[in-house]
Amino acid sequence: MFDCKIYVIINEEKIYMLDKQFKTLKLIAEELGITYQQAADLSSRKEIKKYTKFKFFPNIEITKIKSN
Repeated sequence: MFDCKIYVIINEEKIYMLDKQFKTLKLIAEELGITYQQAADLSSRKEIKKYTKFKFFPNIEITKIKSN
């Protein structure tokens, strides 16, 4: 399971455009209209990606939900 949140920050307040759980990264990619590789890239915990530094780029967080 993955938790996907897309939001912008306006006046220090988070405004969510998407806050949903998905079973796979493939389903997230389909929902967002991006490739699987882009979804995997967004879910990785590596350094900030170049394309996320645009002035009006929304914050996209994809985190894996650990199963019990």
